[in-house]
Amino acid sequence: MEDKATATTFIEFCDAARDALQEESDRLLDMTLPRLKTEECRWHPNGFAVFHIDDHHKLGQLRLHIWPNSPRVLRPDAPPIHSHVWHLCSQVLVGTYSETLFEEIQGPGLEVQEYQSADIDYLVDRNSFGPTKTSLIRPTSTVTVSAGQLHVVEAGIPHETQIQSEAFVATLMIASHPRMQKATVYSDSQIASNSYDRPLVPQEEKLTMLNTLNQELARSVV
Repeated sequence: MEDKATATTFIEFCDAARDALQEESDRLLDMTLPRLKTEECRWHPNGFAVFHIDDHHKLGQLRLHIWPNSPRVLRPDAPPIHSHVWHLCSQVLVGTYSETLFEEIQGPGLEVQEYQSADIDYLVDRNSFGPTKTSLIRPTSTVTVSAGQLHVVEAGIPHETQIQSEAFVATLMIASHPRMQKATVYSDSQIASNSYDRPLVPQEEKLTMLNTLNQELARSVV
């Protein structure tokens, strides 16, 4: 599903998001980070902290994502491979971001694996899994992105983020307006069809993340 007023192709979205992310990254140190210290932050089910900078950005939603080098909180049954209902374009601010992209296929083939999958009716309840089914997927590529570089994922493409627990990584991300109704998650074990409340990041942990990011960014512009 696309909003006719804002519909763009994936390439057009990426081009616009690239320029917007550069503008937003330039104001992070002086404007955005100080404001985020007083605002709510929650753990994503896959174990990174999500800061909502602008949920009404002209391109969709602007967020800051941080994978701290301290313990991360994950949903106990979180499937590691997932797709999104929106296009994603992010700029790596600190550290190295790595992920593997997949494709779903209809029959056996090279590197194909069987997974349990479940849809998420994202526009109704983004925290609940629907009924499970069996899906066949295979990896198509692995990307590694360093600080200052961009990475993009088209809506509907399954992917798995791979960031070491001892690494500190931060990205500035724009999610487009929804392009479809449902996302899909994939797991090599049974997926429980239950809901989940995303926990708040405690204030002290949040400040530690933001202060670390602030120091890393300040160091990079010296």
